[in-house]
Amino acid sequence: MTTTATPPIVTLIDSLRDARRTASTDVTLDSAGIRATLADGIYSLLGEAQPTTPYVIRPSSFRRDVVTNSYTPFGRMRGALITQLMRLIAIGFPINDLFTDAVAAWRASEGASELVEVFAGLDDDERARLATDVVAHGVVLQQRLGTPPSAWLPRTAVRSAIRLGGGGVLLRDHIDLVIGSANGVGSGVALIDITTSTLDASMERALRFHAVVETLKSGLAPRFVATLSTATGQLWRFNVDNDLIHRGVNEILSTLDVMVAGR
Repeated sequence: MTTTATPPIVTLIDSLRDARRTASTDVTLDSAGIRATLADGIYSLLGEAQPTTPYVIRPSSFRRDVVTNSYTPFGRMRGALITQLMRLIAIGFPINDLFTDAVAAWRASEGASELVEVFAGLDDDERARLATDVVAHGVVLQQRLGTPPSAWLPRTAVRSAIRLGGGGVLLRDHIDLVIGSANGVGSGVALIDITTSTLDASMERALRFHAVVETLKSGLAPRFVATLSTATGQLWRFNVDNDLIHRGVNEILSTLDVMVAGR
């Protein structure tokens, strides 16, 4: 009888570990230059007048799923629970029951919110459907994420806010998982998004936005941006280079242009 070996599943952490062994891409763009380019572009769109309320640009400004089922209460709960599972996996916490442990971690950190009220109002069938969905996505997450070594300094739910154009534009960012560090000479940072949606071009734009915001915040471009879809198990990893940063800056200005035109 002939047997065939099942190939091992490559995790996102495996992918980053392999990529870290190669020479990093030389990124010559710095925070000051990016900020100046954005300031010029913002001035061309807004002029000297400051808006009454700032234009806020977020990762969701670039994503298709802002208008899909991911932003229904059910989709938001699923996303929140998968985020909690990601946080547990990232610190190597033992998970006994994907749904129960996710709910316990979520309720401990969420406090009072609209979603907590929605969750409390679920009937038995709705809760069972949510549990089935979360377990399906959670299994993919366990298989495809991997646990980052503690030496990589994993941080979850990292938030940033960058004001531009005299305060008329606010870049708000949220990274699910950040690993590595910037040491002042070069950056070994990887920015990771976990999504329960399928991957498409809108996610690439969101990843470029992450790279621009991180560069503005820390003064150094991250080395990688990456994402994992728990809907499909698909992984994307991009080396951050000058072209990626340039495209991210242009997409921020294009998004602002649409906002200004629509206000």
